[in-house]
Amino acid sequence: MSEYIVKYGDKWWHFFIKPFYGLCFRKKEGSRFSNFEVLLSDACDDFCVLSVENQIHLVCQDKNGSILYLVMQDEMWRKTVLLESKSGTVYPKHFTLISIGGFINLFYIIMYKEKYMLVHQIITMEDRPPTVVDRIENTIPPFLVAAHTGTDISILYENESGTVGTRLYRWSRKTFAGFIPVNPSAKCFVRAFRHELGGRVRYAGFLTVEGIQNLVYFEKNEAGEYTEPTTVYLDCSKEAAPVFCQDGERLYLVWQEAGGIMSSYSINDGKKWSKPIRYMIPAGAETVLYGISENGETRYVYGYAKEQELVLYATPDLSDTIARHEQREFRPEGYDVVEFATEQGGKLEEPPMQTINPFITQIKEELVKFKEQFIHLHMEIADLREKIEQVVEQQTIAGGEKVNIIPDTVPLAEEDAIDAVLLKNASVGIQNKEN
Repeated sequence: MSEYIVKYGDKWWHFFIKPFYGLCFRKKEGSRFSNFEVLLSDACDDFCVLSVENQIHLVCQDKNGSILYLVMQDEMWRKTVLLESKSGTVYPKHFTLISIGGFINLFYIIMYKEKYMLVHQIITMEDRPPTVVDRIENTIPPFLVAAHTGTDISILYENESGTVGTRLYRWSRKTFAGFIPVNPSAKCFVRAFRHELGGRVRYAGFLTVEGIQNLVYFEKNEAGEYTEPTTVYLDCSKEAAPVFCQDGERLYLVWQEAGGIMSSYSINDGKKWSKPIRYMIPAGAETVLYGISENGETRYVYGYAKEQELVLYATPDLSDTIARHEQREFRPEGYDVVEFATEQGGKLEEPPMQTINPFITQIKEELVKFKEQFIHLHMEIADLREKIEQVVEQQTIAGGEKVNIIPDTVPLAEEDAIDAVLLKNASVGIQNKEN
């Protein structure tokens, strides 16, 4: 399960799925995060968030499997249905957002006719259909995306033949180049890659030796030649999901193992790696892969939540700004319409959204309950008064003297007065919580 931390203005926003509430967010106030608000109650545990300049972009799917696109500007959210599900089937689509060429690019997988297809879609004001990149194997993760300096995108995946390779999307041509296997002689299943200036690419993946799966590192130099794989960790689980992290002069490989977090680092440019260490995580804490987004760039790190704080490993502090690469802008022209896209729904923009504060909602619900209780009590008192008056009337008839059991001056609470009292008490309670 991934969560996202994005920079908007001068604050960090934390997006996550909370059981029974849906997609939520909270803002970092000083060194701690504030109470959460509900953004989308019917969102599933499969989303991606990207911060670009003065906007936050978010893609998720609802409980019917439809793909939703949300964008926030000036703290106002707008929602658009990118692809409406006709089957109502929900499955992980592994959304990935990346900003290239002045446009928001979305990658995800679609299950169509019992095959998994990798899809690329450019989100614009116009209704542009998605384009199928290739049929792929649904591995962990099913694909990886990296931006180049300029306007090219490299996407890595395992095709339906079981070969791991990349395809390069060139904005100048608006097409994907052919599929190129990664280090075919090593037979390594790549699970992380990192592009650098000059054409150098770093890789981390699994290499099986005598039935044991090991985590290895290798790279491709500027000349296109691959280095020999270096073992980083022996007997690694398939769910390790390694990521590259940079903290100062140290290049880290961080992965999850048996519910915990492990890492190894290199201080000599990947030639030698330190002995892996395991980080101590408190009992009950859950290992989370966080995507940290700022200025259109995203880096991934492991950590866990601790009350109103987040503990992150092998990464600079959140106060350190991510460098933004310069990009030329190209206006994409036409894109091929694939068969499945025409069978799915189109783009539908909805009115501005309102977030929900769960604490205010809870207070409102309690006010409704109290109101119902007071009304019920009002009716019971009125009924009791009527019965007592009947008894008094009978006693008057029998003894000839009226007994005033209930004074006429006792007022019964009216509904409007009840509402006023409850709302006044609620406002005082809210002010006390804020203070």
